[in-house]
Amino acid sequence: MLPPEQAIAAAVFGWLLLPLIVLDYQHLWLPNRLVLLLAVMGVLVGPMLTPDIAWTDRATGMLAGFLSLEVIRQAYKFFRKHDGMGAGDPKLFGALGIWLGWQALPMTLLIASAIGLAVVSSLHVIAKHQRNALPFGSFLGVAAFAIVLPAF
Repeated sequence: MLPPEQAIAAAVFGWLLLPLIVLDYQHLWLPNRLVLLLAVMGVLVGPMLTPDIAWTDRATGMLAGFLSLEVIRQAYKFFRKHDGMGAGDPKLFGALGIWLGWQALPMTLLIASAIGLAVVSSLHVIAKHQRNALPFGSFLGVAAFAIVLPAF
């Protein structure tokens, strides 16, 4: 059982992340307002969820999360001359960096990529279906849950 302040923070994290996962999966849409709210609440209540993460680690997580995916997004666009990732994915990864700290970002990205690979493989094998675009934000959200939940 979680202490009350940690339970409240976990609920805020979950209830903000859940609609982002669903919206991105169904519509490939990560609303800026909802991502910003996740980031703001990460600043306000994130320390109640994960009190062992220092503010400098959270700030570094925000910058590293956003910049890592934004650089990849811009490089792909530069070389391929079209978008390969939505603009919301780097923002979401930055917001998750506030909640999780920079140390958890590599594992979050690895888990999200594994989930994406599993989804694509499953769709291809089972349904002979190929999606033109993948909801990577959804995979990031599920991976963030996977990172946070074992701590409890």
